[in-house]
Amino acid sequence: MTWEKDETLRLLKGAPGTYYQEADEEGKSTMRSWIREALQTTTITVEFTKADGTLREMNCTLHPDKLPPGTPTGPIDGIIKEDKKRKPADPDSIRVFDTDKQEWRSFRFDRLKKIGLELRLDK
Repeated sequence: MTWEKDETLRLLKGAPGTYYQEADEEGKSTMRSWIREALQTTTITVEFTKADGTLREMNCTLHPDKLPPGTPTGPIDGIIKEDKKRKPADPDSIRVFDTDKQEWRSFRFDRLKKIGLELRLDK
């Protein structure tokens, strides 16, 4: 069953969703900001449901020192199409650099299952 079908059934049954799905707009904004800050500081591991319904675990980052050369330093949300125009950013998704595949990928906040990161307090 695809994620969309699972989500439709969850809503019809009135079952609880993820923290992000159940949050109000302020809570969603706070969560997005927190995840972006973590990504800009270190590599994190996210587990999420892909569009086809399968689970995926990805090590990803937005830390400037870990991005490919020539990556813009500003926000990089949105998708570049072949005609080189940027599609508007979806606030419920984020574009990240997959450190294992060494390629750009994205995930949706509302499909997140788990976030893992290591907090280092030394330099």
